[in-house]
Amino acid sequence: MAVDQLSTVSKALQVLEAFSYERPVLGVSELARQLGMGKSSVHRILSTLAEQGFVVKTVDDRYRLGLKLHALGQLVVNPLELRTVARGPMERLRNECGETVHVAVLEGSDAMYVHRIESQATLRTFSRVGRRVPAHTTSSGKVLLAFGDPAQIDVVVAAGLPRIGPRSITTERGLRDALRTIRSDGYAVSVEENERGVVSIGAPIFGHDGACIAAVSMAGPALRMSTDQIPRLVQRVRRCALEVSQGMGFLDRVPRPASNA
Repeated sequence: MAVDQLSTVSKALQVLEAFSYERPVLGVSELARQLGMGKSSVHRILSTLAEQGFVVKTVDDRYRLGLKLHALGQLVVNPLELRTVARGPMERLRNECGETVHVAVLEGSDAMYVHRIESQATLRTFSRVGRRVPAHTTSSGKVLLAFGDPAQIDVVVAAGLPRIGPRSITTERGLRDALRTIRSDGYAVSVEENERGVVSIGAPIFGHDGACIAAVSMAGPALRMSTDQIPRLVQRVRRCALEVSQGMGFLDRVPRPASNA
């Protein structure tokens, strides 16, 4: 590769690395000043990155990171490593609370279960590894949307918000309001949003860089996961998620969401 091509690649990487939790949206002039580059060079780099999906242009002609980076980041999360790290905390959560525990990741507009520790109760929820469910209808899916790439919310909204359970969120306003609450609270609760009579509680799993890489959730019959039990169960689920996060290299105790949406 020629020297000038290497220089261009290096500059493009500098542009991508300039985005952060504190500054998720940046303009051409801001980036030029921050990186000491000419505005025309920054504009060309951003245009190329936007064509490939690595950045997205906003309505005010600024830029944020795109879903292509999110998709590549998901590949970095080794599913086997995540399963190995999560198994112990998931088993403890199942044993303490008696309900089925899942770990899920985002796949398009769905939450996909990649690990499961099943309840031993006769009356329990049934699922399987590899099952995909609309992200807006589950606690794990809503957690992944709340703490992940904000652009993913647009993907879910564009795919439609079908009513799967009696209390599914079916409007964009309702979903965005719910996600703001989840970001503030640090967890999500889903009551009959995916299936009648089923309640689930989800919390984010963070990687070493503070990015949300997965979600842990616990699901069970509403008669056992009643309103008065929710606060106690939320504490258990959040503790499990923190243990898994720490096992994946996460050091901060207070995770930072990607941005408000």
